[in-house]
Amino acid sequence: MRPLIGITTSVNSRDYEVSNQSVVMLPETYPKAVQRAGGIPLLLSECDDSEELLDCLDGLIISGGRDINPKLYNQDAHQKTIDFSDSQDKWEASLIEGAIERDIPLLCICRGHQLLCVIRGGELFQDLPTTEGFEKHGESGGKWSQHIVKIEPGSLIHELLGDEVNGNSGHHQGVSDAGDLKVVGRTLDGLIEAVELDTCRFLISTQWHPEMLGQNSIFEGLIKASIE
Repeated sequence: MRPLIGITTSVNSRDYEVSNQSVVMLPETYPKAVQRAGGIPLLLSECDDSEELLDCLDGLIISGGRDINPKLYNQDAHQKTIDFSDSQDKWEASLIEGAIERDIPLLCICRGHQLLCVIRGGELFQDLPTTEGFEKHGESGGKWSQHIVKIEPGSLIHELLGDEVNGNSGHHQGVSDAGDLKVVGRTLDGLIEAVELDTCRFLISTQWHPEMLGQNSIFEGLIKASIE
């Protein structure tokens, strides 16, 4: 049996059949990456019982998307922090915490990476273009750039990707403090781009989007851990 990998989605307002309808959304690159790696993707929408949902899964991906409410890391909202959802934050945080407790293989990407760091005691830079040292970090607002990420030897992600990788940037926020997580990847300007948690058999978290860049080995590692 191929492992069942849950992937979180976001609810956004779009013109779909009617104007301004709430639509459950996820880029197709996520389920395609899971399928290529040998898993069965299951798209997840917000629900009340994360524990019952986790009972059904062999692995979990927390996907990218909107900002996180800065109240979760004890900050007031920056003027550019305007799109966040308390219900999504609460739901995905419960999934992350439950997956760690159960040792379910977990991959967090972009927003998922930021939320993982926040719930493990970390903090975010709310707007990189106006943060000293990161003004030229990358693109956002629908634009993308690429940059080098240096990977820490001996880490799980190093086993899968090697000493350095090309990451992509489509985010205006970033991790300033990873809490109790182990930082295993940074850009040349020093932004935290990858973290792990040694107590988990498989937990990789990236600021960039490996599903967009064809970095299949990360998803193959997730699938392998989900069937062990």
